[in-house]
Amino acid sequence: MIRKAYQHILAQIYDPFLASLEEVLTAHRKELLSQTHGQVLEVGAGTGVNFKFYPPHAEVFAVEPSPAMYKKALKKKNASNIHLFNMAVEEVPASPHLPDRFDFIVSMLVMCSVKDERKVADLYKQLLKPGGKLLVLEHIHSGNHTFYGKFQTIVNPVWRPLSDGCNLTRRQDLVLKEAGFVPLKEEYFRTGTDWYKAIMMAGNKVKNN
Repeated sequence: MIRKAYQHILAQIYDPFLASLEEVLTAHRKELLSQTHGQVLEVGAGTGVNFKFYPPHAEVFAVEPSPAMYKKALKKKNASNIHLFNMAVEEVPASPHLPDRFDFIVSMLVMCSVKDERKVADLYKQLLKPGGKLLVLEHIHSGNHTFYGKFQTIVNPVWRPLSDGCNLTRRQDLVLKEAGFVPLKEEYFRTGTDWYKAIMMAGNKVKNN
């Protein structure tokens, strides 16, 4: 009950809180999403900020585990090619309402908050069609060799519960590459924190010695 109430508060302030950041991220979202077509899985739709950037010929299946965020996203679902479901990505394979595999998977500002990012990376590979692409826009840890990275590590135990599970210390770029994803195009940039943007395809999983 308390968590649901807190999630409701977060959903209400999410868009205003990220408004200045979205002035930068919007261009990156548009660039990645403009190339989607066929069947698309959007993981962690949040408040539906991506919906307006999808081409009309892309059939989008968006999943969002937070009931409060889901309700906000419903208000932005104004196109017939957008299908929205209140579920976590881990539930997708068993859902009778979604395709078995997808032409594109969209992972934007989501791998920071999943329970196990390595399992999710493996799940992405399972859910992509042969030749399918993973579109990534994720914030990443700056590294403990930097002042900001050390700051992220220190504040993460407090930040994570306040942000409903968002981790500041994950390296989603490395996790995806270790899972076998190969970047066709990638970019690292800094705005507030460090970010990773990429178009990736599934390859062979990297074996750790």
